[in-house]
Amino acid sequence: MKLLFLPLLFLITTVQAQDCALQKGTDDFSGQPKLFTGFMELQDVQLNIEANAKEIDYFFVIQNSAANCIGEASEALFVFEGGKQKMTLRNTGGDNCNGYFHILMKGGMYTPTPLQRLSAKKVVSITFSDRNDKKTVVALSTDQQELLMKVSACIARDAKTLVK
Repeated sequence: MKLLFLPLLFLITTVQAQDCALQKGTDDFSGQPKLFTGFMELQDVQLNIEANAKEIDYFFVIQNSAANCIGEASEALFVFEGGKQKMTLRNTGGDNCNGYFHILMKGGMYTPTPLQRLSAKKVVSITFSDRNDKKTVVALSTDQQELLMKVSACIARDAKTLVK
């Protein structure tokens, strides 16, 4: 019975690892290893999640919107499935009028609370506000909700491997 259990456990681990399509690379500035998802389309917003040993960066590019001048007062409101749970995160990138919105979280051996929530609950919509309080609402399809939750879980799990 034990001999049957070991191959089954290995198969499950292999299948779970294949679910994560994270790319590996080297940070241009520090020369340290990094993981990233590559850009994925979420309606009129593109998202790339990147992790290194020190931080995790959700990098949104807001396209085709009046709300594209992002500043330090800009926020992203995440509404989770059911509509009762919400999370607001501030832009941590610099000021720009290109629609670049960064959410930086501290990396390390512990998973940041916002990342835990993004990896455990489906996000139904994200509302971005720019520095002039213009809003861009992104309603995610069911497939996009699954994708965001899956890649967030992969980043949460695999980012810890970068810490020395």
